[in-house]
Amino acid sequence: MIHALPGMGADRRMYPPPWASLPGFVAHDWMACTGERNLSEVAESFCAARGIQDGDTLVGASLGGMVACEITKIREIPVLWLVGSATHKEEVNGLLAALHPLAQVAPIDWLRFSAGKLPLELSQMFSAVDASFIRSMIPAIFAWNGLGATDTKVYRLHGRHDRVIPPPRNADLLLDGGHLICRSHAPECVAFIRSWL
Repeated sequence: MIHALPGMGADRRMYPPPWASLPGFVAHDWMACTGERNLSEVAESFCAARGIQDGDTLVGASLGGMVACEITKIREIPVLWLVGSATHKEEVNGLLAALHPLAQVAPIDWLRFSAGKLPLELSQMFSAVDASFIRSMIPAIFAWNGLGATDTKVYRLHGRHDRVIPPPRNADLLLDGGHLICRSHAPECVAFIRSWL
């Protein structure tokens, strides 16, 4: 199976139709927040809720990639595809790192409500996300210890213009896009992954 984890303010719609052409591909939503406070707790909950087993392959976009990194510590995952994601917190934009404490006082519920009034699918996704999940995950990202040493083969697909997580020097595929290349450049991402399967 190939399990795909979405970004923080997204759901399975982050992976449009070309993704489903990959063999055994399943895009997931986040589970309801049950008090998880760090990425390893989210990884444990995600594995239990979504049936991730040893030998499965993971795709993770943004926060989903960071949680997928944590899953490799509790499951034997042969391959991990990080799409616009990070292997350690220091890769996240420094300005976001400096501003992240404001997430505890930001009007996330109002932002979600407002986003739901916009027609864009990404706005609709954000409006449906649990505000407590967002509040918990923002500080969790900046307390994260990172991927660390692993036997998992990690491939990195990244947008050249990503301002949230700037492109790493060791990107395996660098596309002319921003942070949401799993949507904006889905055919290119899928073709690259397929070439390695």
